[in-house]
Amino acid sequence: MNVLEWDQILVGTSAKPTSINITKEMIINYKKSIEDNTAGNSGELLQAPAGMFFIYAPARRLDVMHENGFISPEEAETNSRSTPFVGTDIEWLGNAIKENDIITSTAFFEKKWESSSGNRFLSIGVEAKNQTNEPVINYRYNVMWEFSKGQKARTTGANQTASTNISTEANSFDINNITEGDIIPQLQRIISQETINKYHELNNWSNKEPSPTALLHVDEAFAEATVFSGTTLSGPTAVGFMLHLVEKTFGQKAIINSTFNERALEPVRPGDIITYSGKVITINNTEKEKRLDLEVRGTNQLGQTTSLASVNLPL
Repeated sequence: MNVLEWDQILVGTSAKPTSINITKEMIINYKKSIEDNTAGNSGELLQAPAGMFFIYAPARRLDVMHENGFISPEEAETNSRSTPFVGTDIEWLGNAIKENDIITSTAFFEKKWESSSGNRFLSIGVEAKNQTNEPVINYRYNVMWEFSKGQKARTTGANQTASTNISTEANSFDINNITEGDIIPQLQRIISQETINKYHELNNWSNKEPSPTALLHVDEAFAEATVFSGTTLSGPTAVGFMLHLVEKTFGQKAIINSTFNERALEPVRPGDIITYSGKVITINNTEKEKRLDLEVRGTNQLGQTTSLASVNLPL
């Protein structure tokens, strides 16, 4: 098969639906992969953490390509390159996702576009339903198809020593008396190559070799030649950290009735310490419910914003 080229990407092209049974082991492994130490109630079915949708309803861009006669740029025998994650747009549809659910999802090329700087982007849409045919989530997985300016190496402060003084609580935050401008408790993660590898190893429930699209994160030789000139934390892992912060603050009921729009702004590299923080931007009261707009940000030890998300959820 030939490598898929930009002009050959057809919006609407899809892969056959796939169904995944969410097991207790999958949920436990996912929680370990994002360092989520919360425990479920004994005897109850485990709830799927917010960021786990990447696992039970995967953005199968390789399947979309393969089923339509192409391979990805990562799979090219010569001049292979990565097509890295740059953001996601998520809409949960009000139905809880839990252990023993069977999620059927369809992935398709939803949109492609080019920025004024010449970068090219592809959006993979995913629509998912549970075993009773109830919609559970729709999302977009956005990738950079082509980067116009060569490698994006970190050249300023790359060797700066990160502080390991971790503060994870905002003492003044009171969810029962929340106001605009409030800062929610923080979450910090020390990133190592082990952290990066763990996400892919623990969520490899199909026991396959690492996907070619994971090579940017787990294969140092491949990653060195990519746009980022080294391994990076995967976008879904960072989104998982951000959603864990939101979920543990506001609860799963809020998450499954929320929207989340995230953009990856700077690569996260081994040795980084990322602080994930949230700020209440607006609170909107209606006759039916109170909803708030939340800004969630990842910041590295150099003060750079690595990811930024806007969240709308009920309170």
